Amino acid sequence: MAVKYGRKVKELMVEEMKDVFSGNKGFVLSSIQNIKAANMDELRKTMRLSGSRYMVLKNRLAEIALKEAGINDLSEAMKEKSIFGVGVITEDPVQIAKIMVEFSKKNKGFEVRNGYLEGRVLPSDRIKELSQLPGREQLIAMVVGMMNAPVRGFVGVLGSMLRSVMHALNAIKEKKEK
Repeated sequence: MAVKYGRKVKELMVEEMKDVFSGNKGFVLSSIQNIKAANMDELRKTMRLSGSRYMVLKNRLAEIALKEAGINDLSEAMKEKSIFGVGVITEDPVQIAKIMVEFSKKNKGFEVRNGYLEGRVLPSDRIKELSQLPGREQLIAMVVGMMNAPVRGFVGVLGSMLRSVMHALNAIKEKKEK
């Protein structure tokens, strides 16, 4: 059963969606069909833990909010007869893409549609490619590991040189003792 909202509530919803669409790095749109509320709560919780959020949208209000935010490329997608949700990208787009693509693999009624990142529209296949990239934490670990490798190598060379000197000194000591 559809819920009827008053005009003021709809205006507030459009304003909030406009802020979400224009005030963040981007977002990922998804369509939702026949998904249990418990599964959606799990997705929302995962998104919240990653520093983001997931919202279910009313298509017509989302279309208006997209136009007001200046994102006209995606307003056509909102005309489909489907329930849409949006995963908001606040910091790490790779992590949000991973969460949503992984959720779509587990839940047949959930489909990643397209997204918007830093002024560009991303089709669903680009979002899936984005989800396969290493995340921010992994990249930082890789950079730290690469920075640490020369130091580790230098310490290893110094250690082997000291061992060589110690073996030479031990050999001289043993020779003098004979």
